[in-house]
Amino acid sequence: MKNYMTNYDPFFDLFFPTKTEDAYHNMMKTDIVEKEDHYELRINVPGVEKENVKISLRDGYLNIEASIVNEVKEKEKYLYRERNEGRFSRSYYVGDYVKYDDITASMNNGVLYLTVKKVVEQKSEPKYIAIN
Repeated sequence: MKNYMTNYDPFFDLFFPTKTEDAYHNMMKTDIVEKEDHYELRINVPGVEKENVKISLRDGYLNIEASIVNEVKEKEKYLYRERNEGRFSRSYYVGDYVKYDDITASMNNGVLYLTVKKVVEQKSEPKYIAIN
């Protein structure tokens, strides 16, 4: 039984953690591996369909947005429900010289795989202005 002061239920709170970070603790965890000519990002997105992932590149940041949509059947009576709907996002700085063509993506078994080509920073030589 919940205590009105602590909002703690010894049965449910021990067996069914209710904190959002516990329910989604594996969401968007990332491994980044450096290869000779590219980087590989392996991002956990468990329960997310490919159609619910958006990848964008803006101002040198690779942005990942993912959402989980769970079907709720109206006639079912839930005793406990942890699989909520939700949106998650994360950004990775990849540099100002990385372009859309330098990135490829795929998904397999709840993992989003991104390959980001290593791009050499293009330093321009100083141009001098002639004095008239």
